[in-house]
Amino acid sequence: MKITAVILAAGQGTRMKSALTKVLHPICGQPMIAHVLGAAQAVSTEKPVVVIGHGADAVRDLLQASARCVVQDPQLGTGHAVQQAEKLLKGKTDLILVAYADMPLLRPESLGRLVETQKTNPGPLTILTVRAQEARGFGRVVRAPDGSVQAVVEEADATEAQLSIDELNVGAYCFSASWLWDALPRIPLDRDGRAGYPRPFTGSSPAQ
Repeated sequence: MKITAVILAAGQGTRMKSALTKVLHPICGQPMIAHVLGAAQAVSTEKPVVVIGHGADAVRDLLQASARCVVQDPQLGTGHAVQQAEKLLKGKTDLILVAYADMPLLRPESLGRLVETQKTNPGPLTILTVRAQEARGFGRVVRAPDGSVQAVVEEADATEAQLSIDELNVGAYCFSASWLWDALPRIPLDRDGRAGYPRPFTGSSPAQ
């Protein structure tokens, strides 16, 4: 089975108030993106694809032959970012592992469990979630009575009841590639005209 990681690294990182592209900031002696790339490579079978945008040349220079790069311009959300990899990957891989380049604490073990869960999942995707009392702006995972994931609701859009949910969307996903490319164009745009993540998530089996 072919498994390809798509690492999202196009964001500007305005909250960091730095001239250096967000994913190039050093963490423990390595650029942030290097940690995520290493974790993804440990559980993939194919060369990863990195979606770049802000600071594209600097990120490309860092990665060199370790990844294939595609440019997201303009930046229109997560779903739109993943779409940029379609021309490279459609029909050429079985599973797509998606993660953000600004999550250097993701471990290969966590991503490995995510991938292994999707291999046996009859549904089209698996998401990585965490339970935490301090939400820190993460999207809330809404489950149906049978325990399946019904939706992921961003904090800004959540109702008071949804804000009390302690299961949070980490931002790492594993998709069936045959389902993903047809699903991405159907993602509704948010109020800013950006395509976020697919919702509702149906038929999924989240790994935690």
